[in-house]
Amino acid sequence: MRGLENFLFYTLLLAFISSFFSISVYEGFLALAVISGIALLFLKRLNPLRGLFSIPLAGHITTITVSSFLFLRVKEQFRRLLEQDFFSLSYFATLGLERNKTIRLVEFFIKISPFLGLVLSIKVLYTYYFDHDIKGFWGGNFVIGNLLALPFFATVYLFLKTENLFLKILLPAFGGFFLYTAFLPVERSVILGFLAGFTVFGIALFRLYSPKRLIPIFAIPLIGGILVLSQSPKVEYWFNLIKSPHSLEQKINNLSSQRLEIAKGAFRLIEKAIEERDYVKLLIGWGYGPQKQYHNLPSYLQFINEYESFVFLTEFINGGLLNVIFLLWFYGVLIYLTCKVLKRRDNLFMEKVTLLSTVWVNMVYHLFTLFWVPINGMFYVLLALIEILNRKSNK
Repeated sequence: MRGLENFLFYTLLLAFISSFFSISVYEGFLALAVISGIALLFLKRLNPLRGLFSIPLAGHITTITVSSFLFLRVKEQFRRLLEQDFFSLSYFATLGLERNKTIRLVEFFIKISPFLGLVLSIKVLYTYYFDHDIKGFWGGNFVIGNLLALPFFATVYLFLKTENLFLKILLPAFGGFFLYTAFLPVERSVILGFLAGFTVFGIALFRLYSPKRLIPIFAIPLIGGILVLSQSPKVEYWFNLIKSPHSLEQKINNLSSQRLEIAKGAFRLIEKAIEERDYVKLLIGWGYGPQKQYHNLPSYLQFINEYESFVFLTEFINGGLLNVIFLLWFYGVLIYLTCKVLKRRDNLFMEKVTLLSTVWVNMVYHLFTLFWVPINGMFYVLLALIEILNRKSNK
């Protein structure tokens, strides 16, 4: 059993490292972690539903899977669906780790993430200044922002921990560099996610330190973020749009990448289900359908590429009322866990806050998009690690 736990530890660590560089390698290591972690749960005879997020996450997976098998007619969607289901199990797989290994894994994540973030940031800035494009090693702009969340908050954590003068100067500069890179694509959901994470981290810091000590922690990274936003043509476009004579609906629609228009299509689909008394679809949805592949929709609605509106409407289309309930449950538990972590200042307080702030970047981002992207598997791991640390520190 110890050998299996060691295997889970190293596959999770390698999955985290590779997530910055290659989706294929990352998913390969995460698959090994999921298989070994689930096996460890059964060998230890642990209840996989004992986690705070177990029931809402399992309910979300089950609802969308059942709906998709009933209503989807696109083979490609089933591959995506099974991928989502499998990597969502990373949360359950991590719950079998024991306390000492959990602490060691968190320490590794925090200590190596600034280096990983530095390599990714250099890659992004190279493509930006030399190729006039914004690209990481894989994925789109949103992946860049999500991956740089932990490197950013880790630099703040390490700044507070170190007594080395050189690192005291270097780490805030790294933090500003990471925030600059994360904000470079100027994706609204990522920026809002960082603000949420910054709020959680800020609350924790003001409970521990004097305001004077926090000035370089907040000032330097914020300068990096403000600098990139002030130079962005996107921000200039947003301000011009807000000042324009367009109607409020047009402004909101343009600011939200046509999400109001997409929402109208979703509501028409819901109205059609009500008129036809198709209560099964209202309960469990039309099936999982991201990436512009909603071929199962009526032809008059297919001008809308995908139902990627605001998350609760998106997830209603994907999984109906049940899915929305499980999603609300998930976010409710996240708020509950956040309050518990911030309330208890134990010897693992800042480690938990660092991971929790990182998770909030991802979870706020998902309020404006689908609730699944491949990198989510790593954030489910972080949630499980936070929960284990908080549970163990109670004893």
